[in-house]
Amino acid sequence: YTFLPRGVPSVLVGLLTGVTDLGYLYNHRLVLTNAAREGARVGALGRTDAEVRTAVMTYLQDSGFKPLPTGAEVAISQAGDTSQVTINSTVPCLFASTGPAITMRAVAKMRRE
Repeated sequence: YTFLPRGVPSVLVGLLTGVTDLGYLYNHRLVLTNAAREGARVGALGRTDAEVRTAVMTYLQDSGFKPLPTGAEVAISQAGDTSQVTINSTVPCLFASTGPAITMRAVAKMRRE
């Protein structure tokens, strides 16, 4: 690092940890969206709320995403001709562990068959 000005390596480390955190959060968002979509699909097939909740939690566990979402709240609405699944989850950052956790929300709605 003799060719870099002083302080540059720490800036690079900060940028890399920030980019890694953003990738981690984006991955979490995709997993939540797909879990909500899977639950809405099961609900669209006319299954019960318990079966929809089981499908969502199974998807979250089978996603290989570690750690699993903490405090994931699953809200299911099967009114009329639509099935809607809403997932709220709190996600801690990987490197900014002293900062606040981020709350993410994923919503999926499908027409019932």
